[in-house]
Amino acid sequence: MKQSGSSPGPLPPLPLLALAVGVSVANPFYSQSLLPPIAAELGLAAGTAVLVPAATQWGLAASLLLLLPLGDRLERRRLLVGAAAGMALACLAIVLAPGFSLLLPAFFALGLCALVPYLLPPFVAELTPEARRGQVLGTLLSGQFSGLLLARSFSGVLAELAGWRTIYAVSAVLMLAVAVLFRSRLPHQHPPRPLGYLALQRSLLQLWFRYPALRQACLRQALLFGAFMATWSALALQLAAPPWRFAPAAIGAFGLVGLVSITAARPIGRLVDRHGPDRIVRAACLLGLVGLLLLAIGSSSLVALLLGMACLDLGVQGAFVAHQTTVFSLDAEARTRLGTWLFFTAYLGAALCSLLVARYWSSWHWHGNALFAACLVLLALLIPTSDSRGASAADR
Repeated sequence: MKQSGSSPGPLPPLPLLALAVGVSVANPFYSQSLLPPIAAELGLAAGTAVLVPAATQWGLAASLLLLLPLGDRLERRRLLVGAAAGMALACLAIVLAPGFSLLLPAFFALGLCALVPYLLPPFVAELTPEARRGQVLGTLLSGQFSGLLLARSFSGVLAELAGWRTIYAVSAVLMLAVAVLFRSRLPHQHPPRPLGYLALQRSLLQLWFRYPALRQACLRQALLFGAFMATWSALALQLAAPPWRFAPAAIGAFGLVGLVSITAARPIGRLVDRHGPDRIVRAACLLGLVGLLLLAIGSSSLVALLLGMACLDLGVQGAFVAHQTTVFSLDAEARTRLGTWLFFTAYLGAALCSLLVARYWSSWHWHGNALFAACLVLLALLIPTSDSRGASAADR
């Protein structure tokens, strides 16, 4: 991997950067396996407790739309350091929040600061030859998948041993370490053509209308990630209720099914480099539908639940690798803004679907939620694909 700009030292190894992504991306998702103990401590109904991950996702959606484009205006290493330090402070606020009225703003702040996993891929893509970009992004995304899914296992076990707030105290320390790593080891990276903030926001709309491939990737990923997050939120509620009555550690252990997508991320990146992203996206959607079918018909079988969640996870995360490769290839001077659209729409879809689960869980229950998620994945599969090269250079 080549380096650009001035650097205080050699770039950290790619696996270490993937670990930093995993530690960072886990923070907004710890709460998904913690909903039962959070509800019990604060005296909340099960549906109301779903507002905790929803608040985080709304904060993240706002951050992706309003703050992430600054990566094409400001020095990027400084942004990464600030984001990591902000997450540490937000985790500390969660630890100290005495009640639900202060806890929700703290979780919103956590989402607002959770930019490290979305600033780092375009940062690294800038330093990577195009022929290797899918493989390198796949390695970073393996860290992202690890954080997304192992977060549930880690938080569940730690909550059972020491209380659900302990995970956020640990995370505050880890995020400070990530901030120090970025400050001391990442090279400076200035955007090639810095724009004013209002110009950045206007250019977001211009990019959206310029590239059909961007719109299609964003809409597909929003539907897929909405199905993914709605299903994981519903799984925690389902496993905590009769007949399972699982403790947080057992619920969190379901995150281990993510080992499938973690180990597959780098090979998926190679397949994208070899066969192109469109084929991978279609296969990923079909695999997600298979997973949701298993979840719907096997709700009384732990084996069916595990296989179904593994298929859904691999499908959604495989599509994410392909979509990032597509989007980051559209315009080298606007990678952070292009990533803004992909990440923003994905988490907006997740936030909206979490709100729907919170509103309708009492009437939908598990099978209704599985049908809802399957409809989302089917819609994603039906979205057509177009030439991922988008507009020509002359159109820019």
